[in-house]
Amino acid sequence: MEQNNTSFAPVNTKSLLAFIFGQMSLLSAGKISTNEAIAQSKLASQANNLLNYELKRAIVEMRLHDMGMGIQGKEPKIREIESKKFE
Repeated sequence: MEQNNTSFAPVNTKSLLAFIFGQMSLLSAGKISTNEAIAQSKLASQANNLLNYELKRAIVEMRLHDMGMGIQGKEPKIREIESKKFE
């Protein structure tokens, strides 16, 4: 599998939603095929799944900390994945 070294722009919830609505408009205008829209929808769904995973992970970490089960002397760390640039 060939690796693409293309630089990606950071994506956040707002830009992901704008992309999805843009694709819906292109589909309605007949500028992309149904198959292409389905494929892009599945990719957007996977990105959404990752955002949900990060949220659930942060909630678990905070609950563990509140119950005294976290690492002593260390506050829960909530990762900011939406504004992080791709590396």
